[in-house]
Amino acid sequence: MKRLLSALLLCTSLASSAVLASGGGGAPAGPYLALEPAIVVNLRSEGRVRFMQVKVQAMSRDPAVLSALKEHTGPVRHALITLLSAQSVEQMYDVQAREQVRLQALEELRSVLETHAGLKREALEAIYFTDFVIQ
Repeated sequence: MKRLLSALLLCTSLASSAVLASGGGGAPAGPYLALEPAIVVNLRSEGRVRFMQVKVQAMSRDPAVLSALKEHTGPVRHALITLLSAQSVEQMYDVQAREQVRLQALEELRSVLETHAGLKREALEAIYFTDFVIQ
């Protein structure tokens, strides 16, 4: 198992090096940026401790917005962690409530970009929860 994992990591590293050497990887391929790594928070819950992992992608047609999200990862992640950790398990299981949280997260990130990068709020068009796990 360790050898397989080591081989996979080596292949990934070599592939990344090849992309960079060929001139690729400098600019985003499209209007989406995955905010990595996934956000993991504790959720409010009665009884046992509950965790939530969320993968988030941001969407903007303005490359400056995607660059600013990368440059200001500290405030971006802080805003998302603060918002998501304030939610309850019940809220996050409810589809409509989860959509409201997504819209709140969009507004939080717009505020971060406005404050830290001087960008217009509307420049960040959307964010999406692309992977969502509660346990």
